[in-house]
Amino acid sequence: MSLAREGTATTPPGDSQLTVRVEPDGTGGAVVVLAGEVDLDRATDVRDVLFSALRSSPRVTVDLTAVTFCDCAGLNALLRARLEAMESGADGVRRFRIHGMSGQVARLLDLTGTRPYFPDCADPEGAGHDRQ
Repeated sequence: MSLAREGTATTPPGDSQLTVRVEPDGTGGAVVVLAGEVDLDRATDVRDVLFSALRSSPRVTVDLTAVTFCDCAGLNALLRARLEAMESGADGVRRFRIHGMSGQVARLLDLTGTRPYFPDCADPEGAGHDRQ
């Protein structure tokens, strides 16, 4: 899966279903919208898209509202992108953030103790650790 600065990529049929959209945020940054399954088979692709967005945009916001499944490989992709943003100088926390997440992602962050690494992540569904 490869994306230019803006575009859409979808995994081939038969693979775990994942759709990735990269859109401008209207202020010079990028919004990466993930929908479907972020698993071991797609985590490297997700990481590559996030790194590409970080290279070409001053800010990257990741929307995980439509993620139906995320395993530890997907979480690792998010954490590595966060680390990349932090190491790039400036204010890495403001440079890479999560806005919106599914209940499944919220549960994963809570179970792994990684939610504090994404302090500004919104949880519009009211999800969190009580959702299964």
